Amino acid sequence: MRNKVVDSAFLDLFAGSGAVGIEALSRGAEKAVFVDLDRKAVSIIRENLKNTGLAEQADVYANDAVSALKVLGSKLSRFDLIFLGAPYDSPALESALEKIGELDLLKRSGVVIAEHRKQHKLLEEYGQLKIFREEKYGETVFGFYEMGKPATERRGFQIEEKRIRD
Repeated sequence: MRNKVVDSAFLDLFAGSGAVGIEALSRGAEKAVFVDLDRKAVSIIRENLKNTGLAEQADVYANDAVSALKVLGSKLSRFDLIFLGAPYDSPALESALEKIGELDLLKRSGVVIAEHRKQHKLLEEYGQLKIFREEKYGETVFGFYEMGKPATERRGFQIEEKRIRD
């Protein structure tokens, strides 16, 4: 995933302090867009960007995720990486995934990463978004989505690949 960050357009939804997007910028992302509804969080993001010298490479929106996605869609913005770090168990996570799957915001080789609690089961598909991988770390799960083949076809390929190795 590291090689996807260099020169990428990165979207940090539910950005909080902006740590994930700032990390992407520090690892070579060309541009990052930060979205958070909380005005205090937005102020912290701006301060953190200023302190790291990365403010010129960033746009910050004080808005809810779905509204911000609509604005970004109307501006024809497209991203290589989209990270969703919604509060755990928030229905806003799935609303944002649905909107991303509906709008043309993700580049064809792009990846959406949705962080959630393992008890919060996400769908395998949201519009054009299809899950291709999940990583579990204790109570936290990262779901990786892309535009493309349905997850069932992809899983079949992985099963065949495994049989070849055995």
